[in-house]
Amino acid sequence: MITTNICTGGYTYVTQLLYLNINSGLPWTQYEFNYTAPNVTTATITFSFRDDPNFWYLDAVSVTNSSGQQLLSNPGFELGTLANWVYCNPSNASHSGSVTGSGCYSGLYCYADGSVGAPDYLSQTFSVQPNNIYTVTFWLCAYGTNMTFAWITIST
Repeated sequence: MITTNICTGGYTYVTQLLYLNINSGLPWTQYEFNYTAPNVTTATITFSFRDDPNFWYLDAVSVTNSSGQQLLSNPGFELGTLANWVYCNPSNASHSGSVTGSGCYSGLYCYADGSVGAPDYLSQTFSVQPNNIYTVTFWLCAYGTNMTFAWITIST
């Protein structure tokens, strides 16, 4: 599912890492992917959520190079803010995403998103080297029961 809007309109070389469309809750689950950068020097990881009427939780996001170096800033939201992340809500959906201190997988903070009626987006751009392989991991949890989806991509 690729949606073009003000948040994603400039994306090229889109790699879909995960698309979940569920009707019931999802316990904390870790996802891991390998991403090979095309001939570019930056890439953007984007999380898009919609959960009518409950919440998705995102925690412990990591993008590492072959040396194990973390390429994201504030990857677990432990600054207690969305510092270094870009939040976009093109449809002005209610119950939009924010950092929370409850229900998290690890640490003191995580990201909670209950966007109703339309998806919203959370992204961060990081440096890459062409043709190198990167490891992407993150933890997701959902309490949704209806119209619940998560869409995770990396693009340039």
